[in-house]
Amino acid sequence: MRLLKLLIPLVCALLLGGVSPAGATDETPLSLADKAVTLTPNPAFHYVTAADTKAFLERHWRGRPVAGGAGLGLLVPVGSAPEPAWLVVLSYDGSGHVSDLDAGRLDADALLAALKSADGGTLRLTGWARPPRYDESSHTLVWATRRLADGGAVDGLDYHVRLLGRRGVLGLDIAARMNDLPTIEGEMPALLSMIRFTPGNGYRDYVPIADQSVTLGLSGLVAGDALVKGGLLDHLWAGIRSQSFIYLVAVLIVMLGAPRLRRYWGPKPPPASARDQEPPAPPPPPKRVDHDGPKGPWS
Repeated sequence: MRLLKLLIPLVCALLLGGVSPAGATDETPLSLADKAVTLTPNPAFHYVTAADTKAFLERHWRGRPVAGGAGLGLLVPVGSAPEPAWLVVLSYDGSGHVSDLDAGRLDADALLAALKSADGGTLRLTGWARPPRYDESSHTLVWATRRLADGGAVDGLDYHVRLLGRRGVLGLDIAARMNDLPTIEGEMPALLSMIRFTPGNGYRDYVPIADQSVTLGLSGLVAGDALVKGGLLDHLWAGIRSQSFIYLVAVLIVMLGAPRLRRYWGPKPPPASARDQEPPAPPPPPKRVDHDGPKGPWS
């Protein structure tokens, strides 16, 4: 009887220890883009890795092309299978830092004209769904365009988000229909909370001169090469106004002006008259005087 009382608590402990906790989920952030970006899982979205992107698109997206290249994978709303109405393409361009100095000079009409000129009739771009807008606090650029697809039967939507970082730009591109725009904008806060730059790789961590930069600007992120085709001089002028160019000019001015500044503000040399005066001649040696003593026999 005593042995039975000892065995009952032991058996209960073993049974309870073998039960896994209910509702356990893996919320460990994923490291992407050579550890420059982290992706925190969200139960509302299914993450498709970059290696599985091609197979997923062929199976659930009818092989249609997606913008951005999907270098970091896809985010698909949960419950939208077998064929989602929209999906998010993740990409990262690490070619260099992009300045936001032209944030106050985003010309929506000029950018739309440049996009239409570079369209080539393949996407049949019709206009803005959301004109470009930039959030200076989060360094996030958002714009969306309308297009005709499937022979003009579908009013398509291309929604774009760019997050500026220290050495590159993180991209979120969404292919959808215009009637999905309210849903996408409602989910955007959750999407932006999932993906972010790691410490030391944010926009404010940029080190001028030391870090590589590109003279693209925010307008270049929206229109890309269309700006070069539409106005090369404007593109070059935007490059001249970039942060790296300004810092480089400032450093050159300081280097070239340092000798002149030392000449005016440094220690003064002695006057020329005092500098050219010959040193005084040394005094002559004392004259030797012979001692007059008694003369000897040989004197």
